Formats: sequence, C-alpha cells, structure tokens
Amino acid sequence: MKIMHTADVHLSSHHPRRLEALKKVIQLGKDEHIDLLLVAGDLFDDDHQAQLLRGEVRGLFSDLPFQVVAIPGNHDQQAFTEESFFGTEFKALTTKPLAIEDFPDWRLVAVPYGEGSFVSLSEDLRQAVALDKKNILMLHCSWSLPFHNDEDYGGEDLRYLPVTEATLTGLGYDYILAGHFHSSYRQRILPCKAVFVYPGSPVSITSREQGRRGVNIIDEKGCKQVLLDSWYYQDMEYILRVTNTDATLDQLERELASHPDEYCTLTVRIKGYSQENETSLQARIQQILGHRVNTHLELLFRSAGEISADPLYQRIRQHVQGPNSEEMDDMLLDAFSQIHAEDR
Repeated sequence: MKIMHTADVHLSSHHPRRLEALKKVIQLGKDEHIDLLLVAGDLFDDDHQAQLLRGEVRGLFSDLPFQVVAIPGNHDQQAFTEESFFGTEFKALTTKPLAIEDFPDWRLVAVPYGEGSFVSLSEDLRQAVALDKKNILMLHCSWSLPFHNDEDYGGEDLRYLPVTEATLTGLGYDYILAGHFHSSYRQRILPCKAVFVYPGSPVSITSREQGRRGVNIIDEKGCKQVLLDSWYYQDMEYILRVTNTDATLDQLERELASHPDEYCTLTVRIKGYSQENETSLQARIQQILGHRVNTHLELLFRSAGEISADPLYQRIRQHVQGPNSEEMDDMLLDAFSQIHAEDR
C-alpha cells in the first residue's frame, strides 16, 4: 500500500493558488500510483469556505484511482457534516474521541479536532492498535518544542492539542502523521521507532512558509518528502564584500534557476559593499533577473568608499606596511565590508 500525507491546505475562495496546489497534490497522487491520500486537518480555511468550495472539491475528489481520508482541524471543525458530499472517493473521519478505518495490512486511527488533553487519549489509542497490521495515527496537533514558535503553526496563538515525545512514545503506532505545522517538512524518529511527520503546508499560506512545498509519501521503504510545483515564498539574501562581487552574482544566477518564476514569489536582498559603480552593479543584477515578474529586489549595497572614510579603518590601515600591504588592504576592506553589512 502506498500512502500520501498532506495537511493545512486552507482552501479559500480568496486564495485560488491553494486550490491549484490541491490539484497538484491529486495529480502527484496519480503519478505516484498511491492507494490512499490522508489530509491531517485544515483542508479548508474555515467552515464557510468549505461550503463555498464544496462543489469544486467534490469534482477533484471524485472518480480517483485512490481514496481520500481527512480529519477536521481547528479551522474546519464543522465542515464535514453528514449532509455534505465532498466526492465519491472522499471520507471524513469525525467520530470522537477517535475513529478507526481498516485497510488491507494497515489500520488508520484518526483523532478529529478537539480541545482536550492528548494524555487523556493515550489508553484509548493503545487499545485501538491492530497487532497484525501496520498502524497509522493521524492527528492535528502542536509539537511542544521550544524552537517551534507560533509562526510555524500559521501565526496562531493557540497551540492546539500539544504533544511531546514522551506522550507519543510507546503508543504502538508505526507512523504518526500530523497536521497544524505549516512551516516545512519535519520528520522525527521516536525512541520506540515510530516515525512522526509534519508534511508542512503544500502551498505557502503566508510569507512565513518559505521554500519549495511538498507532501509526505509512505511506502514499504518508509517516509520521504516529495516536492510539488506549487506556489511558495522564498527570501534570498546576499552580502557583498569588496572582493567577492563577481562570485556573489554568479551564485545569485545559479540559485535563481532553482526558483521558477511561475510559482515562486521571490525576494532578493543584496547588502554589503562593492568597489563597482552602484549604477552599473544594479544594471548587472537586473540583467541577471531578466524578465521575472514575481521577484522583489531590495538593493541595500553601498559603495566601498564609505568604508575608506571609516576612522577605524583608516587607523588600522596606517599600520599595514610591507611587501604584502596591497593584499592586506584588500583583506581589511573585505572584513570591514562584512562587518558593516551585518550591522545594517
């Protein structure tokens, strides 16, 4: 059995790129010959959007070569009523505190949206494990780690259903497939060997979701991220030092190729100092960018002449003597340009 896992699509009539991303997910599912697509919460931005977009989604989730199973998240907790039809291959698991869906050789245990403690679910989750199958736990939760902040969860102040390594370890599941973490793909192997995965949003919901988006695929070899050609944000920053202008522009040109203009909102920020004329340098950068229309350019570089006027630079330079003084002067300019750039 081959499974694809996504979450936090946040479909909205105000943001058509999210619907386009869902179409890319479905097409990738066909290309990868999956058997099951799991949506770990927040398929819709809110319950109202679920009603507005039901017709379009119904068409996407009908007559597919695979099944689609979703759980409500904190944004679409009331979206999946018994009267609502989202497609012939679509099923929402809404039974609380948990729902069980069996497949050949696999069992899916799903935890729909709720505001209770995860610890209170532990015994029920252990009891739900099928000993003769591979077991998946699907939930919409916040991993309680200090280096995850509210922005990683879409900027929400509420950390919904906090979980920790201790509360997840030993439940008996092979895979714990989660949603609610927008930022990026995260995979963590628990001490009990269970694999915990956040797939990240398959499309940038805000500019906080940086970089290529993807989904999680599970097969007999384990879990892996597969990238999508969906819309995303990317910030690229370069610091010019007096001696590295050409090398930096070469790097910019190479890295631009990794971010196609047709599905990337790109911000290129260039700081630092160059000995090249500012006007001619700007023209070179514009030529590298070519006809990109979704790229915002922030040119924050300055002339190296400003460093030469720095009193500290002048005092140090007075002590640079000897046969290698020209090389030492270049090194001194290079160091000052980096320090000044980082201070700005």
